[in-house]
Amino acid sequence: MNDARELLSEDGMAIVMLCSQLALGDERDVTALSLKEWNALAQKIGASNLKRPSALLGVGAQELARELGLVPSDAERIVLLLTRGGTMALELENLADTSIWCVTRADGAYPPRIRKTLKHRAPPVLFGAGELTILDQPTIAVVGSRNLEASGEAFARQLGAMCARASVTVVSGGARGTDRISMQAGLDSGGHAAGVLADSLSKSIRQPDVRELVADGRLVMLTPYRPYNGFSVGAAMGRNKIIYGAADYAVIVSSDYQKGGTWSGAVEALQADWCPVFVRSDANVATGNKQLIKKGALPISDVELGGTEDIVEWMGTRAGLRMKQPELLPA
Repeated sequence: MNDARELLSEDGMAIVMLCSQLALGDERDVTALSLKEWNALAQKIGASNLKRPSALLGVGAQELARELGLVPSDAERIVLLLTRGGTMALELENLADTSIWCVTRADGAYPPRIRKTLKHRAPPVLFGAGELTILDQPTIAVVGSRNLEASGEAFARQLGAMCARASVTVVSGGARGTDRISMQAGLDSGGHAAGVLADSLSKSIRQPDVRELVADGRLVMLTPYRPYNGFSVGAAMGRNKIIYGAADYAVIVSSDYQKGGTWSGAVEALQADWCPVFVRSDANVATGNKQLIKKGALPISDVELGGTEDIVEWMGTRAGLRMKQPELLPA
């Protein structure tokens, strides 16, 4: 299993202090940098004589403002964020004692598929538990509504089990419904799963069954949020891009139309072209499923799923066919 104390580089430590709310109390005079703010700062660092995030440590606000072309208030904010090295190190050590690690975009351990797919939209900081190499396998994201009808549940279970047989990691959000059904089916069939959480990672890792799967090297959990944070709708929406960014292919089991996280995440993935997106297309599927096909998602039926031996090869062929001859598939 990953050693939580060895994944973070010196540059990574600086990025955690700049971009994470970890070790910032609820009553704080300074907030961590947003993704947009970090991307802008990273460009300034790269173009400066400092070159690396870790070079900011110990530099005064006036020098930072001059070197990076910052207004004084922004330079002072950066200095304040970087002065919490001691409390940050203690927080990270406490997390490591519970098997929670931290990586940043500056670290070699950062999931390469997420970095490559999302590029500047990849979270600067990821917290997690479990073996990161699980994400090096072929991956299929399985997402959908929390409330599934019987046929949808059967489809999610069948797809999760097929992924296990093909040595494909099931990537999902870990929420009730489609996420858990597909992930559990893959795990029950001897496979691997990755959960991108919008809820508390520290709470999840305390569950005995989760700890056992993590210890066995079969489950990895990720979150771009502070590990102690509880669930929020905003967090659920924000983690969607990571699910798609971690996947070779994605399958939408059931989606509402023009509302909910499944719909917004799928539309965003289709527009950004993060990965080929498939959607269940049987007769009684939700309206959202049908509308996603009109937006470019590729249909997949129960019959097609049941007749597929190698799910990755089938999806690759189907996606390639759409790219070469879009008129051969229904729009």
